Parts: sequence; structure tokens; C-alpha cells
Amino acid sequence: MSYSSISRVMWCQLFNSVVCICWSFGVCAAKIQINYDYFQATKSNSADFTDGFRDLLQILQMEERFYGYFLFRNQPLHCVDQELPLNFALPSLQWNQSYSGYVRGTGNSMILPIICMQHLTDKDYLLKFAEDLQHLRKRRILAIYHRNFTTNTLSEIETFFQYCQQVKFVNVILVHRDFANTHIYHSYNQFPEFALETRDMRNSTRIYPNRLADVAETKLNILADQVEPNTMFYVSKSGTLYIAGYIGHFIAQFAERYNFQLWLPDNYNSTTEHAVYTEEIRQAARNGSIDVGASLLTPQKEMNVHGYIYPIEFFQWLTMMPVEPPLETYQFFILFFRPAVLAGLFFVIWLLCFVNAVQMELVCRGVHWNRAAILLLIIPWELNLLRGLLCQSTAIRAKCLSRRILFILIFLLGGMLGNFFSTNLVKWLTVPPHEEPIESFRDAAKRNVKIQLAEPAISDVKFYRGEDFWKENSDAFYIVKTIDEYQANMRKMDTRYGYVMESLAWPIIEHRQRYFTHPLFRLSESLYYTKGSLLSLPISENCIYKDLLSDFYLRSRESGLLSHWYDITFFLMVRLGRFTLKDLSIVKKHEVLTLKEFEWVWLAYGVGMGFSLLTFLFELHWHHFFGGV
Repeated sequence: MSYSSISRVMWCQLFNSVVCICWSFGVCAAKIQINYDYFQATKSNSADFTDGFRDLLQILQMEERFYGYFLFRNQPLHCVDQELPLNFALPSLQWNQSYSGYVRGTGNSMILPIICMQHLTDKDYLLKFAEDLQHLRKRRILAIYHRNFTTNTLSEIETFFQYCQQVKFVNVILVHRDFANTHIYHSYNQFPEFALETRDMRNSTRIYPNRLADVAETKLNILADQVEPNTMFYVSKSGTLYIAGYIGHFIAQFAERYNFQLWLPDNYNSTTEHAVYTEEIRQAARNGSIDVGASLLTPQKEMNVHGYIYPIEFFQWLTMMPVEPPLETYQFFILFFRPAVLAGLFFVIWLLCFVNAVQMELVCRGVHWNRAAILLLIIPWELNLLRGLLCQSTAIRAKCLSRRILFILIFLLGGMLGNFFSTNLVKWLTVPPHEEPIESFRDAAKRNVKIQLAEPAISDVKFYRGEDFWKENSDAFYIVKTIDEYQANMRKMDTRYGYVMESLAWPIIEHRQRYFTHPLFRLSESLYYTKGSLLSLPISENCIYKDLLSDFYLRSRESGLLSHWYDITFFLMVRLGRFTLKDLSIVKKHEVLTLKEFEWVWLAYGVGMGFSLLTFLFELHWHHFFGGV
């Protein structure tokens, strides 16, 4: 075989081998179906996306600082760059859909949440992300979609942002895999209605604008408790419903500042006619029926304090008791001449008279133990001494020093008693003293001074003071059915009752009593239900207006607006006819002589006559049996 023929055969075999190899590769390719175009595009977009993503993070950090990342993804490929966490210069936290946690409880809440989406319409995936961001849903959120942007995906993008609105994500942007080349990102604005926004990062506008600067008359759903002086509804002459009270003013001014439209949900229209118990407002906030409750509630009852804004007030829950009535004039004699005082005074006078009688007997004939000595011991009285006790003129025959000393002591004692008696009597008639104040719930029950309490508030008393307190002192309370009835009774200021009173409402009562001749009620700190508790506005959980309300409250408190709104509430209540400035106090004119005074005079006279009769009978008996001795 020649060299040429050998070469021809070799080339044929080589050609056949190449054909077989190419055919086999074609079969394998047909079976595996590798998309080489997609592979090349992914490879190139991944590197570009990483660079663009770094630039985006730098811009976001300049707009508002954050100190960590929260990455939520099921597969690394969903974030375009599988090594995306390596680009984070700050601490990061990475979870997937199969793990549940509370991101806020892991550390710093100033983070940038990032969610990598495989399907924009996967609502369950977004709900799981929102659940992890409980109480952090106002944070700026960055969503990454691992596909290129096309106009065909606008409907899916809109659906994604509608889901974000449902879970109360306010600040969300969405970037695609080709973001580094297009510089296009999407966001949405929900005020006043949902609107999809497509923006270019190369523009100078903020990526996350302040959506709450002007909400374009979005409805702010509220529910007011109508507990004075916190909130009150009233209708103007034009038929418009307004909210008043110092918390009502706060809510109204907040709505005006951010361009809200205050709105009472239709299912609560009937609440304008009566007061609403706090539990109903708390429940409405929990189930999302309202955005904020125009009422002051205590977070102490809650396991979760995120349903309230920054604490607004510190209050005490005490009792408003009627001022004890002034004592009658006749009671002066009862209190001044108490048995102990009379017994002591009698003993001192008897002792001085006895010493005087003994001194006289010693001077005359000496003292011997006989009938005269016994009479001297029992009846040592001398008229001259008694006249000196009453500061009357008397004939003094004091030849010795001891007798002079006795008369001087008697005159001093009489002068002191007369001055003390007249001074206290004038003081009593000028500023009559009052009865002993009620200092305990048992004292109130004994004196039959019932404390009015609305039935819905019984649970609050039990919460603060406990079940045992209520069992022991329930007889000291007078229970009314509704809060409206309780408020109406309190406006009447019936002094037969006491009233459960918040320290926030007491200044209104105190101001009203300035127009009275004398106050009718006092605030008793000894009859308390809580010595101190925090009050705040209830809101729906994850409410997007929480920080806005807290900030507005702090500014209102700092500027003195909240105090001003409280001060004008008193005059507003007068103008609305909640109460009048009529003097409800009863002016008691002092009468020198009354039947009560005569009653005790005749009683004293009868006691004296009875004592005189007993003395006469004793002397008669003594003379009959010992007259011959």
C-alpha cells in the first residue's frame, strides 16, 4: 500500500471519529437542554449587578444610616449574586422561609432588610418576611428580583407592591437583575391611593422619600372614648361633627399637620351619643378597625406594648371625697368640755380649795379626824376662791403668805381658762372646724358615704388593687351602670357621694370649685386605686403612623401646646354645656342661739339639778343618821 493510500485511510477514520463525537455531543445537549445564552447573561449580569448594588447601598447609607442587614432568601441564586453577603461591610443576619424569628429581638433595629424574590406574586413568601419584621415594618426595605426588567412584568410588580401595602410596608423599592445597566427601580405611594412609581437612580431625587410628609387627606380611622376631659364630640351649627378635649385637640391638630382626614368608621357611628369603654377601643385597635384610639389607656395591662405610642401621661387613680361639713356651734361645748378636761379641771380646783380649807383650819383650831375633817375633805369649797376662778371681785383676807399664794394661783388659773375659752370660741365662730376626714374605705362604709363607680371600671379596680381589695371594700361603693351615668352624676356634685377620680380630671373639678363660695370636694390620696400608671394612645399593631404620633406628641409637650389644650378644655366644656359655673355650695349663716344650743343647755341644767338633788338627799341622810353625833 502506498503512502498516499495510507494517508487517505487515516483521514477517513479521523473524519468518522469527529462526526461520531459531534453527534454524541448533540444528543447529550438535546437531552440536558442547556441554555447557553442564559448562562452567559447570568454570568455577566452577576458581576455588573454587584457593582451597581454596592453603589446603591452607599446612596442608601447617605440618605439614612443603618448599622446592619437582614437578608431573607431561599436560594443564593435568587439574589443574582450568590456571594451577596460577602459585599456587606456591616453585620448581617440571614434567614430563609423555613425559619421563623423576631428580628427586632436579635439586636439593633436600625437595619436594612433585603428580600430576594423568585416570584413577585408569591404572597406567602412576602407574608413570612413581614412576620419576621414584626414591629419593624417602617424600615426601608430593598427587594431584589433575579430577572431582567421588561414592561411585561409591570402587572407582577404592581401586584407585589399591593401585597407590600397590605402588610404595612411603606418604604420599599424593587430592583432587577439588570439594575446596574438600566438604573431603574420601582416603588409605590399609597397616599391617597395606590400608585406604582418607576424611577431612575441617576436622578437626584431621594430613593426613599418621606411618604408621610403629606398624606393627601388619607382617612385616619379613630374611635373616641368621650371621657371628660380627654375627648368629647360636639356638632356645630352647620351640622359638622368635631372632636374636642385636650386629647381630641391633639388628634385634630395631628391630622391637620399631616393632612389627614379624621374618620369615624361607619360601624362606630353610634358611639357619638355615649361614652365608649376602654376595652372596646383597645379591641378595635387590635383588630385593625381603627388606626388610633382617641383615648388614654394604660399599657400595663398588655403583654405587648407595641400597640401604643410613646407614653403621654403619668396619672394616679384616687377618690374625690366630699369635704367634711363644719361642726355646729353646740359641738364646741362638747369638744371643749370633754370628760377628761372636766375631770382634770375639777381635780385642780378641788385641790386648791382643799389646801385653802386645811390652811384655814390649821390657823384656827387645827385639824382633827372627826366629822368636820370628813366634811372638809368632801366639800372644801370656798365662795371667795370660786369667785376668783371666775375672775370676779372678792373680799380677800390674806394675812399669811401661803393664803396669798393660793389666791394668786386661783386668779391665774381663772384668767388662763377664760382667755383660752374665749379665744377658741371666737376662732370656732370665725373658721368653724370640720369633722374628722375619711382616711380609709372602711371609714367611708361606716359613715355611709358611698363612692360612685361605673360598672365597666370594676375590672380596672380589681386589676390595680386585686380581688381581695374588692371583696373587702365592695360595700363602700355605689355602682352605676354606664360611664355616661357616672359622668352625669359627677357633674351634679352631690355631696352625699364620693367619686372615683383620675388625677388628670381633678384640675377641671378644682377649677370649677373656684367659682363656689367654698369647695365641696377634695382629692383623697389615702383612698387610692393606683399610686401611678402610664397612659398612652392605643394604635393598631405595626401602625405606620406610630413614630409620627410619638414625634408629634413630644413636640406638642415640649412647646407647651398640650398644656394649652388642657387649659382651654375647661372653658370649652362650659361653652358646650357640660356644666355651669353656678355656685352649688350652701352658705351657712351663723346663728348665735339655735335650738341645738338650748337643747344642750337644758341637758346640762338637768344634769346639774340631778346632781344637786342627789347632794341634798345625801346631806339629809347624813343629818338624820349622824346629826346627834
